Amino acid sequence: MLLAGATAWAQERQAFPLRYQLWWDEGSFWITGMLKKTEPGSAKVPPLPNAQFFAHKFVDGERLFMLVKEGEKFVLYADTDGDNDLTDERPFQLRQRGSAQVFGPIPMRFRVNGNTLLRHLGVRLFLRNDEISLDLLVSCCWRGTMIWRGKPTPVMVIDRNCNGAIDSSDTLWIGEEGQIEWLSATGQIGISGQFWRYRVAPTGEELVMEPISVPTATVRFQGEYLRLFVENESGKWMLEGQGGQMIAPIGEFLLMGVELSRKDERGRLWKLQADATGPAAPKITISPSGTNVDVEPLKVSVIYNPVERDLEFSLEIKTANGMSIGGLWVNEQLPPEPRLQLVANGRVIDEPQFHYG
Repeated sequence: MLLAGATAWAQERQAFPLRYQLWWDEGSFWITGMLKKTEPGSAKVPPLPNAQFFAHKFVDGERLFMLVKEGEKFVLYADTDGDNDLTDERPFQLRQRGSAQVFGPIPMRFRVNGNTLLRHLGVRLFLRNDEISLDLLVSCCWRGTMIWRGKPTPVMVIDRNCNGAIDSSDTLWIGEEGQIEWLSATGQIGISGQFWRYRVAPTGEELVMEPISVPTATVRFQGEYLRLFVENESGKWMLEGQGGQMIAPIGEFLLMGVELSRKDERGRLWKLQADATGPAAPKITISPSGTNVDVEPLKVSVIYNPVERDLEFSLEIKTANGMSIGGLWVNEQLPPEPRLQLVANGRVIDEPQFHYG
């Protein structure tokens, strides 16, 4: 059955159903960013004193939130049905979830592809020096099972931007806890010279994968394993190669992420993860004659900032093509913490040690 599944994954279009569910516990909070402060405008709001107003843009338009302090407690009103009216909404009470103070889960109804769909979100209250901010929290997901690398594998889809619909900016998790692979919710994959296009429906109810044909070339690298995350006008790609070679589509791309594994002369396995976004993302051209991917030598910069009467030092580590290092491991362990040697007039005056985090 697994062999048949692997063959189908490689050669046939497949659709995998996904089921919607709440994702609401301390360990599941995914903060998407702050709600922006705003004015109520033409919205109908309860006549309560000292109200603060916030907004977020959803798939079917911007919606209003109103934060009010009643006695010693905060309550939150949300435009759950998108009618620009908070007078018909019930207030949500502030609750303690682990170390966070949150409102929710808040049921929201959206219009997606002509249908009205129920979604849930949360809001975290954050106080600092009498300043109030509200963070939007993902509190729902879609789960299912797909054929991945030739076997049935759990998948989960998260509305990462919390706008009520699934698009390319959202996240697809593949695998069990501790073995999770992260992909965009819509994109393309190349593994061992085979290629697929996949997408999660805007409603989150289905994941579709279909094989595609593309012109290819060889990408050469130094190491045992390479994964590239690239993007161009055709969309986002996740590409994998092993043994120093990768079969990849021909074209010009922005290089958004790299994962590289290789052994050193002592037989230790090093793993590197680097990424870049926006204008900082380097370009990579895969021509018909192929190309090389070189991320070494790594570039290390020492950064210092005055802190009262002291100096605070940190390290900035980048790849040869300017990507920021997000992770570096040797034999599945973090490398030893480096030391900094401070020298004045030829004399060592201090050797502080860096610390992770």
